[in-house]
Amino acid sequence: MPRRALVLLAGLCLLSSSASGAPTPEALRGELQARTSARDDARAEAARLRDEIARLNAQLGELKAVQSAGQAGVSAKRARLAALNAREAALRDDMGQNQTALARLLGALELYRRSPPPALLVTPASAKDAVRAQILLRAVEPELARRAAEFRARAEELQRMRRSITNVSEDLFTSESALAEGRASIEQAIREKTALERQLDADAVDAGRRAQALADQLKAVGASINGPAARDSGRAPASFVTPVSGTLVRRFGQPAPDGGVSDGLAWRTAGGAEVRAPAAGVVEYSGALKGWGGVLIVNVGGGYHLVLAGLDRISAAAGRPVAAGQPLGAMAAQAPVPPELYLEVRKDGAPTDPGRWFGPGAGR
Repeated sequence: MPRRALVLLAGLCLLSSSASGAPTPEALRGELQARTSARDDARAEAARLRDEIARLNAQLGELKAVQSAGQAGVSAKRARLAALNAREAALRDDMGQNQTALARLLGALELYRRSPPPALLVTPASAKDAVRAQILLRAVEPELARRAAEFRARAEELQRMRRSITNVSEDLFTSESALAEGRASIEQAIREKTALERQLDADAVDAGRRAQALADQLKAVGASINGPAARDSGRAPASFVTPVSGTLVRRFGQPAPDGGVSDGLAWRTAGGAEVRAPAAGVVEYSGALKGWGGVLIVNVGGGYHLVLAGLDRISAAAGRPVAAGQPLGAMAAQAPVPPELYLEVRKDGAPTDPGRWFGPGAGR
């Protein structure tokens, strides 16, 4: 939580100093660091978003090319399917006409075959005609059967081709729909990231302007922007008192819950545990801050500040001196998870490892 803690300390120092008049150079410097960090963070995030937008645009171009190729394939398949439909319709019409003529012929021949004229009642010419009809029937039947089988085979082949092409067309349509959905999703992501990038650029410009204004204000009060902060005449204590009874769960530099690294120490405590002043000093801020619980900032001299966060109840008022070990408040008595007290040590506004003051015995 390095960035958040820096902004927290700078902002609170400004609040405490503005209560008594003009902000001190140290408070201005802390605010300047916060604004500069915010500007750099906004610029870095905007640059990252620009890279993501470029990557998404490349993906969008690939999808458009694939979609165009898919649409061309679908059009070709649909044209082929339409041609086959027309061919099939023409063939069916032709088959229908032939089948009607053949059916009439076959009916007549079959009737003649089943009811031939009596041999004793027909003339010689009629007998010859009957024989010719039988011969004709026997000659025509195989040809009729062959032609009927050929028509059936062609019709079945066309049906199979039509089903196959219909399936291919449906598959291509499904793929085309998926590509269209992917394209819409990427375009939406590009719009959102572009809007966020513009906002971050605006935030960076605003933070830069505020940083410049603070730098000018520091020059006006005669303080060096990059020089050491105004500090107390006293010296920082050689050691600190452990502020609460509990288990040390996080040290300086270890992974923090927010994904960064810890700039301080964290103790997991029992409900209602008393919080004590780690060292003698003056309370510069005392109050609640959203997301941090109760917060205390204690100036312990030598340019050092202690930041205590996570309290549920605070008993120390801003502007009052405190002694080492003096009660400052308490942790939450009831909570869904065990409460944690967070402590940072800051030298001239920058976090420093508290281990040198607490040592290995900081936790229970």
